[in-house]
Order: sequence, then structure tokens, then C-alpha cells
Amino acid sequence: MKTSTTPAQPATGGKYRQFLPLVQTATLIEWTGTGLFLAVSTIYFVKVAHLSTASVGTGLTIGGAVAIAVSVPLARLAGRLGPKPLLIGVMLLRALATVGYLWVDGWWSFLLVVSAIAVTEQSSPPLVQSYVGARTPEDLRARVMAVQRTVVNLGISLGGLIAGAALGAGDADAFRPLLIGGAVAYLAVAAVFATAPREEGGAVAEGTSVAELLGDRRLLGFTAYNALVSLWMPVLNVAFPLWLVTATDVPERYVGVLYAVNTVLCIALQYPLNRCYRTTRRAWLSYAGAAVLLGGGALAFAAAPRFGWQGALVVLGGAVVLLTFAELLQVGASWTLSFDLAPQEARSAYLVLFNTSRTIANRVAGPVLMTGVVLALGTAGWMAFAGVMLLGALVPFVMLRRIPTAPATAPDTPASRPKARTAD
Repeated sequence: MKTSTTPAQPATGGKYRQFLPLVQTATLIEWTGTGLFLAVSTIYFVKVAHLSTASVGTGLTIGGAVAIAVSVPLARLAGRLGPKPLLIGVMLLRALATVGYLWVDGWWSFLLVVSAIAVTEQSSPPLVQSYVGARTPEDLRARVMAVQRTVVNLGISLGGLIAGAALGAGDADAFRPLLIGGAVAYLAVAAVFATAPREEGGAVAEGTSVAELLGDRRLLGFTAYNALVSLWMPVLNVAFPLWLVTATDVPERYVGVLYAVNTVLCIALQYPLNRCYRTTRRAWLSYAGAAVLLGGGALAFAAAPRFGWQGALVVLGGAVVLLTFAELLQVGASWTLSFDLAPQEARSAYLVLFNTSRTIANRVAGPVLMTGVVLALGTAGWMAFAGVMLLGALVPFVMLRRIPTAPATAPDTPASRPKARTAD
């Protein structure tokens, strides 16, 4: 692989401090726009677009599959152009697709729009990660990521609150300003990044081929493992509410209360927990912890129906807390390790392809696994899922044995540790 210029070096000092608020502003705007429609999208598809729930689920799954299929050519494009210009293009497409929901009049038009949305939703986070990481001192990347995730959660919460207030009157016409507002938010993000400086040094890869991307066993293996531990997403968003409604006597209104617990904990704890995944070794241990917590949450879900509604509510609350900590550790660890895995001259390409793991877990395999296996088998399904996650918790310890141990006199810091990509 050849590069056209000298590799970029992270920004330091004043340059770093000047650039970070710009990215955080763009992140807050982007995820507020996402939150405007995220919480009410299913209602819109069914009540306004007049689609059946089955066709909505099928369309969302196909859209996720399209995003995965597009990831390889998009990764090559990211490697050639760098993250900034691609981010601007992604935001413009996302704005257009969001407005496109207003003209959905059937399943095929819905599929077209939802596929475009899925591609942009999958592409944006790794491109932002690549852009931020290239301009951030290595020893501060975990902290910056934690701040970014906190801003993401704040944006989603703010957008959800605005959407809830707009739809409080039950007027179907309220969806139109929400969709237009989301599109305007993405246009604003594109404008913010258009004014942002390019990565210092401007290094981009001339030829990150498909064979190179798909032939990297470390990349593919790590992507598959991250998809496994990322299953907290369909557990929280699909299995948990359905299990509460169908298997316990807990009133439905507590679904929103428990989601609020998740949101508050994410906002409050993401930054304090960044110490857990600052280094390669700590990040792998965080993955192990996330898998154990996810398995523990599954066991709690399995036990909930054995109690009355008040006891079941306490058990479900405990399960949501376990899932939340699993989320915090998995997301933070994936940021650290995916950045270490990616060669500097092809970082954007690697990160875009790696991010397909979230799409697989959240859109493609996860919902089917939750509804067709875990919930279909009931208690036995939850226990089997817990067993898989506990076995998955062993993978990080295997990886840690393949990473050379630093000398006893060397501190365990990002600057002194060996890179994860050196372990094959």
C-alpha cells in the first residue's frame, strides 16, 4: 500500500483544544437530529406511511444488509479521500434521505430511503472517529471518545424530548417538522465539517484494495467478536421491552422508566469509565467485563418472570443496569482497539469496515436472534445466550496472551504499550 504524503500526526496543545469543540458541536447537532426521529420512527412507518410491522422489520433488516454490502467500496473511498470530504457527503445524503421519508408511499420507496439512511448511519461514526483520532494526542484518545459518547447520548436525549413534546398532541402532521428538522441538522453538520481543517499532513491511501481489507484476518476476527459483544443493542432495544410485556406482570409504562435509567447512567458514567479502556490491555479486559455483564443481564431477564410485578421490576432494573455497564465498556474498548488495529495509512478504510459489526448486531442478525431464538425459547433462550456470552468473555484473555508484556520498569501507558495490530 502506498501513500501520497507524509502520515498525519495528531494535533497537540492549543490546536487540539481549538478543534475539539468544533467536533463536539457537530456531534451534538447530528445526534439531536437523529433523536428527533429515532424514538418515533416505527410509529411513523405504521401510522403515517401505512406499512405493516412485518414489512417495516423486513425493510430495516434489508437496509442493514445493504449498508454492510456497501461498506467495502465505501471503506476504499474513505481510504482514498480521507474522512473529512466523505463525512460531508454522508451528511448531505443523510439529509436528503431524511426528507425522503415524507414521500414514502409504499414498501419499495421505504426500502430505498431506509437503505440510504442505514448506509449513512453506519458510515458516520467511524469517519468521525478517524478524523478525531488523527488529530488527538494518543494518550487523550480514550477521554475524547468518552466525551464524544456523552455528547451523543445528550443529543439523542434532547432530540427525543423534542419529539415527545411535538407528538404529545397526537397530531400526525407533527412528523413533518421533525423530519425537516433532522434534515436541517445534518446539513448544519456538513457545514461545520466543511469549515473544519483537514487532517494534518493529509495522508490518504492510494490503493486500499478489497483483497487487503477482506484478507486481514485480525480485522475480520475483531469485527466478528465486536458484533457478538454488541448484542447488548438488540437485547436492550428489542428483547427487553418485548420480554417485559409478554413474560412479566410489570406495567408497560415502566419500559420508558428503565430506558431513562440507561440514558442517565450512560451520560453520567461514560467519561469516568474511560480509565477502563485507555490502553490495549485494559480495553481487552473491558471487553471481557462487557461480555460477563451481558451474560449476567441475560440471567436476570430469565429470572424476572418468577417474581411478582414489583419484584420483577427490580430484577429487570438490575438487568438494565448490567446492560448499561456492558454498553459503556464495549463501546469504549472498541474505540481504543479498532484504532490500534488500523494501519495509519488506511485508518479510515479499516474503521468503516469494522463498524459493520454494529450494523450486524443491531440491524441484521440481532433482531432475528432475539425474536426467533432467545424470546422464542423463553427462559432457556436467555440462559443459552448467557452461556454464549460467558464463553465469549474468554476471548480477550486469549488475545492478551498474544500481546508481548511490557518490561516491568515501563509504565502501562498508551505511549509505551505495544500496538494491538502486532499480535497476529
